[in-house]
Amino acid sequence: MISPRTLTSSFRRFFGRWAARRCPKAPTVRLQHKSIYVLPTRQGLLFIFVLAVMWLLGTNYQNNLVLATTFLLLGVMCISILHTFKNLSGLRFTAIGCRPVFAGEYASFEVLVEPAAKSSHENVIVSFEDHVSLAVDLAQGSEQRLHLSTKTHRRGWFEPERLLVKTIYPLGLFRAWSWIQLDMKALVYPNPLPSAMPPVKAETSHQGELSSPENNEDFQGFSRYQNGAPLTHIAWKKFARGAGLYLKDYTGYQSQQVWLDWDSLTGLDVETRLSQLCYWAVELAKTRSEFGLRLPDCVIDLGSGSAHQEQVLRALALYGLKTPSVQGVRYA
Repeated sequence: MISPRTLTSSFRRFFGRWAARRCPKAPTVRLQHKSIYVLPTRQGLLFIFVLAVMWLLGTNYQNNLVLATTFLLLGVMCISILHTFKNLSGLRFTAIGCRPVFAGEYASFEVLVEPAAKSSHENVIVSFEDHVSLAVDLAQGSEQRLHLSTKTHRRGWFEPERLLVKTIYPLGLFRAWSWIQLDMKALVYPNPLPSAMPPVKAETSHQGELSSPENNEDFQGFSRYQNGAPLTHIAWKKFARGAGLYLKDYTGYQSQQVWLDWDSLTGLDVETRLSQLCYWAVELAKTRSEFGLRLPDCVIDLGSGSAHQEQVLRALALYGLKTPSVQGVRYA
């Protein structure tokens, strides 16, 4: 036996596909009669029930005053249907864009809302399905830019779900709503995952600012002894003075020209590699270092600055999904 929840879910999917055919995806969508749906709210159903009871009482007792009141309220209800529908009719939605975000963050899509010609709109609720909604009031000839957020989960191109536009203006007896699909998407970078050292193959022709324990040149200080540390790093003089076991720390410097290299991250899965590379691309962009990226299918030359960082992050976001169409990329 099919459960009511399954039937409801199936009906919603069917209705969603049917509504999508009536209002296809586009960069700009204007609400028209074929894409606006009107049904009574709970208060509206209660109002209709009360009118039915009043009509039965007025008819049964031949009370003209009760009947007149019933028909007056019925007329108000019918006018309310028209005003509720008109409050959405003619609204125009235009996709502006969305800044790239990291996986797991909220993508904020900017949408321009414009009223119908010579019309104003009151208390229009706009949101992605099951997300925080925004209330919009549009005076005649005005416009508003909305920032609608929805959470991302994985890297790559992210397309948001349908946009729900609804209103119960003016009396709350009827609910008019529409589902629209704007042609917009956001680029989602991998979730930055910190690691102890960058996955680099550095040019060692001259010193720079990026420290590396593998290039031991300068004494830095002492640290507590850890099991498995090389005996040559133990500060034996401090141990002889009874200070306990300490390790001597040395540090060197890598070149300011750093290559973030895929092959240096052995034993990790694809997403973990991309997340660690993403983390170091963000960190290196904060310094004066020039850095490049080596992936199995492309190479991004050494560079610096925000534009170069965006190229690297874009390549990481689209790795294995779609060839990143950015300048300065050499494909294998």
